Amino acid sequence: MSILNNGNGDVEIYLINLSGPLNERQYEPITQMFRDILAQGISQVVINLVDVPLIDSRGLAALVAGYKLFGRDPKNFRLVALQDQPKLVFELTGFDNIFEIFDNLGEATEVEPAVCLELPQAFPGSVARSAFDLVVN
Repeated sequence: MSILNNGNGDVEIYLINLSGPLNERQYEPITQMFRDILAQGISQVVINLVDVPLIDSRGLAALVAGYKLFGRDPKNFRLVALQDQPKLVFELTGFDNIFEIFDNLGEATEVEPAVCLELPQAFPGSVARSAFDLVVN
């Protein structure tokens, strides 16, 4: 997870880096991660999907669950850097009209990358409690 600040100190946006295919196997870890983040009082997240080559219906359901958890406000739950297959899934399902989807991190966060604090990544196939990077196999 990276902590991004809007520059004036009042709004922090949390960047969640996901990698690997989002499918049935990752549904519960991802939705639990969203619940854990929300329980910490975090209100705005950006989900970086640059390393997610594939999303199936359960992976999409996990993202929808996160969207609902964060209040169904597109500014609170943004997606960035979709690869071709995930982008096609969003277009075919119409979810590209619901989620805010950005091509790059700068557009999604509206902050300079220089104020980004990188925290350690999780071990493959697990969710780290101190960092919200999820690497799945």
